[in-house]
Amino acid sequence: MTERNRRPVVVGVDGTAESRLALQWAIDEARNRMLPLRIVVSHEYPAPVQGVDDLETDGENTDANAAASIARDQLDPDMVLTPAVLADRPARALLDQAMDAELLVVGSRSRSAVASVVLGSVSSAVAHQARCPVIVARASKEHSPAGPRVIVGVDGSECSERAVAFAFEEAAGRGLPLVAVHCWRLEHPDEAQWDADAFSRRRDEHMLWLSESLAGFRSKFPDVVVSTSVLEGRPAVLLSESSRGAELVVVGSRGRGGLERMLLGSVAESLLHHAHCSVAVVRAAAR
Repeated sequence: MTERNRRPVVVGVDGTAESRLALQWAIDEARNRMLPLRIVVSHEYPAPVQGVDDLETDGENTDANAAASIARDQLDPDMVLTPAVLADRPARALLDQAMDAELLVVGSRSRSAVASVVLGSVSSAVAHQARCPVIVARASKEHSPAGPRVIVGVDGSECSERAVAFAFEEAAGRGLPLVAVHCWRLEHPDEAQWDADAFSRRRDEHMLWLSESLAGFRSKFPDVVVSTSVLEGRPAVLLSESSRGAELVVVGSRGRGGLERMLLGSVAESLLHHAHCSVAVVRAAAR
């Protein structure tokens, strides 16, 4: 077994509906990738109060055991499953447990009245700081004529290349079609005055670039049905709209280490709050 094949899928659970969705995502990931699954339950205890610690610990053990039972029912008997109950801040516990992870899965809260996702503090912290790819799982409440699919943003950067590879793995593992979205912008204000033919030629150049950039991935994943979308406009807005009815939207993030590791690009940040489905944030390789 290679070093990568020993890296676990890590998921944070706390008994909420959101964490149950994250657990199911993580189970699917572990099964599809044939990786160990590590279930993390954590709570930072306040100053000890007689009898309270035992009650809270019992509750967390119950959450961990319930999650492990659900996972065991769906995973092959020979797959490694490890529940971890920790006395620590949930975000810090998840980040520590994910140091050797292939993937970290967390849940998000429901949408607010202003149609953006209320990203919990734990989800936000791990999305900003984890070294491995992070999936923030949320239910897709919208339907699309295109049906369930994986969306990936493509811009030619290193982190985008890693995001594309991750998206192809997800599409292959889940048996879903993949839509590669490339967004471009008019570089100069006077370009808005171009005639339709000039605009079309520019768009065709981007379509050709996108097709060529996906050629190697298409060869590696021949069973994945791939379509492309080349759109002019703001990537964050267009990817969010493209995510309606999708299963997952995948985006790269350039943060690598130190302070950079705590920063997300504007597109990733926006999608975490405004995408209509689960979001995967894939970082560039550590240097």
